[in-house]
Amino acid sequence: MHRFILSPYADQRSCCYKIFASLTLLLLFSVFATSWIQAQTLIKGQVLDALDQSALEGVSVYFDGTSLGTITDEAGFFELPLAQKINATLVVSYLGYETRSIADLQNLSKGFTAKIFLEEAVVSLDEVVLEPDTWSRERKYRLFKRTFLGEDTAAQRTKILNPEVLRFYYNKQTATLYAYASAPLNIQNRHLGYLVRYALIDFELSFFKDTVQNEWPQEYISYYAGTSFFTPLALQTKSKYAKNRAKAYDGSTLFFMRMLILGQLKENGFRFFYGQKEVPWEVVFGLNQEEDFLKVTQEIPRITILHKKKQSVLEAVNGPFYLDGLGNFAPANRLSFGGYMGGKRVAAMLPLDYGME
Repeated sequence: MHRFILSPYADQRSCCYKIFASLTLLLLFSVFATSWIQAQTLIKGQVLDALDQSALEGVSVYFDGTSLGTITDEAGFFELPLAQKINATLVVSYLGYETRSIADLQNLSKGFTAKIFLEEAVVSLDEVVLEPDTWSRERKYRLFKRTFLGEDTAAQRTKILNPEVLRFYYNKQTATLYAYASAPLNIQNRHLGYLVRYALIDFELSFFKDTVQNEWPQEYISYYAGTSFFTPLALQTKSKYAKNRAKAYDGSTLFFMRMLILGQLKENGFRFFYGQKEVPWEVVFGLNQEEDFLKVTQEIPRITILHKKKQSVLEAVNGPFYLDGLGNFAPANRLSFGGYMGGKRVAAMLPLDYGME
């Protein structure tokens, strides 16, 4: 599940410092950074209609936020090899049926074929809106794209191919724009070289009430969530894509998390500030390996990050988070990014398995 939350007015919180011995950290990084690189396991299953148990052919089965996926054959079967240490949700999606998300993969990786049942989607009429919507669809779509895709070079070369599946509603009383999608968005990214299938689950964009009449009203907080699957575009411009992907990766949240796993944040130019004071990254994060994943406790709830003159804010809420070997973190709603990393939206997203091919 990909989530984005940006709240630039979050309050500073009290913090406590905890310092780990360097040798212990180095040993932990060495063990965890290699633990996910093991013999591949095979995820096997069969997708069936929940009502009559008939096989469903052509069902998309993929790991959320990655390029790791496949489709079912005429008998509804699929096989998907993967590295054992992955923290992404398995998404099973088929037109006309409710999408299923499977977080616990143990029953799918024990050597036998698990049966997955999909229920037909219930088509319902739109809810009655008592408060009139005073904004045009064109304006709402422009604001949606700016927030969802971003405003950088990648966003300028990224296009939503099926905008007709989007529905919008602007609530004047709360100064909030909502977006819904009746089908996954097909997003063509000609900057990074991907076709992204994005199943939008939620989207909210709130503004200051005294600026809602402006063409580009001032944002207060934005939030969106969904699942995504990446397919590479044609390789005629492979070298250009590779260059753009490498640039997008440097300083991204994915790069940051992988350097945290390896214990190489300082070596890769990441600096941390609490107020005006610079603090070592070992003071910011408490690390413990738990079974297949790295448990991360952010000891300073709200920290400023500086990387190559770009400033970001990382805020941790509701407890620790967990990292797999790809750099994927979960639960997604326990971290909030602001500044540079928070400003990188869907058009700048790379698959979680980027660089691990």
